[in-house]
Amino acid sequence: MKKVFGYSAVIALFFVLVPAVHAAVVEVSPVIIDLEMQSRESATRTITLKNTTGNKLALYATVNEVAVDTTGKIEKYVEPFYTDRSESITSWVEITRARIELEPGETREIPITIKINPYVKPGDYHAFIGFAQASKRFEAEAAALRGDADGVVLKVAFKEKKDELLHISNFAVKRFVIDENDRDVSVAVNNPGKHAAIPTGEIIFYNSRGEEVGSTPLNTEKVEVPAGESRTFAAHIPLQNELGRYKANATLYYGEETKSTIFDTTQFFLIPWPVVIGIIIVIVFLSLIVTYLIRRSLYDELHDEDGADVPLHIRDNKEHQVKDHDIHLTKN
Repeated sequence: MKKVFGYSAVIALFFVLVPAVHAAVVEVSPVIIDLEMQSRESATRTITLKNTTGNKLALYATVNEVAVDTTGKIEKYVEPFYTDRSESITSWVEITRARIELEPGETREIPITIKINPYVKPGDYHAFIGFAQASKRFEAEAAALRGDADGVVLKVAFKEKKDELLHISNFAVKRFVIDENDRDVSVAVNNPGKHAAIPTGEIIFYNSRGEEVGSTPLNTEKVEVPAGESRTFAAHIPLQNELGRYKANATLYYGEETKSTIFDTTQFFLIPWPVVIGIIIVIVFLSLIVTYLIRRSLYDELHDEDGADVPLHIRDNKEHQVKDHDIHLTKN
């Protein structure tokens, strides 16, 4: 449909611009230059002129903005002086203003550069780049406004650029993964931008040696994150019951026009239940052994090697002041 409209626009343009009384003196190609660009972008194209007459021609290049209706027919010309540079295609076009002289049958290439205004507004812009025969520039410009010029139709289309922006605000994996309930993973994505975005990607798992051991997709349903809001995407750790330290890398891709990437990483320990039970048994067994050894050591300190009672020595003939804590021994 777009191509049909483009060709019909060219045909309509030439029927309107080139009256029946105007016979072409110069052959201009291409017939149309169709570009899709963005702000601050530039592009260079070449227009070929050929003198189809037997006389030497003196031409001037002119650029006029044209208003095109839905059928592709030119409604009017707009003079560059009265236009806004952010919306005027004529202010973006650079072409020689010098007189172009063509000998009979001569062909010449004329470069044209389009430099887009930084503040251009979305839409389609049309211009007619004419080549009119005249002795002065103002005469050529007047001839182009009357439609007495051969030329090229320039169309530049702009689409609104979406500034999509996403951040991973939280990547949650339990520090110690023991049972199935601990295998749940969540990735929270925040959208501080002005346009909604759909992030998709995956989580890749690596062991302590840096080897990839598994992966799981994220947002396979393609849930949209609205502007100014957050969404949390759930996943599951697909690893087997292997004891070890692991790293998880979450990577998400988004953007319709310009692809962008966000990522985050975290670490966790995978400890299966049989290993946990084994560790508990070992700890309890070691605790019992330590307790037994401590008690045995204390018992040995209170008894000699033969198991005899420790003798109590009493010193006689020693005078001393009686104290409250003294033990008084008497003979029966």
